[in-house]
Order: sequence, then C-alpha cells, then structure tokens
Amino acid sequence: MYRSGDLHAKRVVEVSRRRGRRRHTQEVTWSGTAVIEPGRLIYGGRLGAAHGHSHAAVQIAIAADDPVLLTDSSGHSAQSRVGVIPSGAAHAVDAGAATGLMIYLDSASAYGRRVEALVDRTTRPEVDGWIAAAQRLSADLPRSDDLAAAADAVIAELVGPEKQVNAHAETHPAVSAAITLIPDLLSGPVRLTDVAAAVHLSADRLGRLFARDVGLSFPAYVRWARLIRAMEVARTGGTITAAAHAAGFADSSHANRAFHEMFGVAPIDVHRSVRLA
Repeated sequence: MYRSGDLHAKRVVEVSRRRGRRRHTQEVTWSGTAVIEPGRLIYGGRLGAAHGHSHAAVQIAIAADDPVLLTDSSGHSAQSRVGVIPSGAAHAVDAGAATGLMIYLDSASAYGRRVEALVDRTTRPEVDGWIAAAQRLSADLPRSDDLAAAADAVIAELVGPEKQVNAHAETHPAVSAAITLIPDLLSGPVRLTDVAAAVHLSADRLGRLFARDVGLSFPAYVRWARLIRAMEVARTGGTITAAAHAAGFADSSHANRAFHEMFGVAPIDVHRSVRLA
C-alpha cells in the first residue's frame, strides 16, 4: 500500500527523471477550472505535469486529444488517454499539451468504491492495471461545459447503474462514522485516538480498519480532507495562508508540503492558473 509522501512516491520522481521518456515537461502547465462537490473534485482544462505523489482519492484521468504519460512507483511508464488510479497509489503524470478531465473521488464514497473496484487487486500498484481499469471509457469527452455533468457521464460510462460492488467494498460502520466526524474537526488537531474513542473502538483497531476500507492510513485521509477544506476556503476568495489556517495546517509551508505530496504540484501554481468554480 502506498501512502502520501512515502518512499514509493519519491521513487516515482527519481525513476521518471532517469528514464527520460517522451516529454517530461518541467514547467507546470495546468490551466482550467476546478469544481469541488461533496465527495469529489473535478478539474477540466489543460492538463500538465505532476511529480510523484499519492492521495486519498480515486482518480479518473481522461484526455481529449494527446495521450497522457503515467508512471507508477516501480518506474514503469505507459501512455494512454484514459486511466483509473486507485487511492494511495504513487504515480507521476506528464500530459504535455493535452486537455481533458481529472476526476478525484473520495475513496470512501459510494461511487469512489465502485470505480476503485474496477482496478484488479493484483495490479493495483501498476500503471498497466490503471489503464486496463478504464478501458470501458470511450476517451471521447462528454460535450458539456458543465464539469459536474461531464464527470457524471464519465462515471456512468465506467460503472453504470447496474454495476455490482463486490462484498469486500463494504465499509465498516465505525469507519463511516469516523469519516463523518472528521470535517468538523479540521480546524484543529485530528487525533486517531480521539476519533476512535468517539466511534467506540481502540485507535489500533480503527487504524487497521481505515487502511483496509479506505485504502490508506488515517493521517493520509486527514491530510486529504484538510486540502479539500483549504481549496474550499480559497474558492471563496481567501488567501493561501488563510485557507491553510482554516483547514488546520500549522502554516502555509505545511499546507504547501501536503499539497505537493497529494497532487504533485505547488498550490501557488494552481492558485494562479486554475479557477475554482
């Protein structure tokens, strides 16, 4: 299992640079619009480069024109216009000048689980598995200026209303309760011991259940929740510093490091070139 900021994510960067494949654009070229909704973040526009990172979301990548270069934690790379990257999987992205959609689904949400179930467990860390999981997608982006509607169409094409979720995708009630509690705690410390006590489990037990059901550690999920909160504050006109404090980060430097680990780009670059709708 890969977690935010671990050695696997760092290795993606090192190996990707050594292999020297295709474009490997150094400058960040993301430019477009992002929409934050309960359980998901949707980005549409020009795709760019992101160094090795991992996050709490299940990511759907779909490029409208040129293929995107995806690299996994072993340094294997492949080009594709579509991919499903499971939560916690370390990866790097180089999209060159491609445009398209990036959809980030909360891995604990109903649709997040249904999409993540498409990735074969035996190939979960591998780029070939990510591409295979997305083969239902036509790679033709929905013709809509509404990002939410476009994301709905992509997700429906992937899983459909009749898609059956396997039994292992069930979330333990205590994990669901913990996920419900976390947003109200983000302005301060979010301790596993406190949340575990609130859902009537030991911290060790809740930590194991979180890793099993959500696909990553409790601290990694909290970092993801803080970043989403920070982006929500920034969307309403708050500065990066104000957004960082509102989301419970110690300072903007802490938020900057977390953003790098989760998205592979600097928040200042996103703030300048991505409009939050």
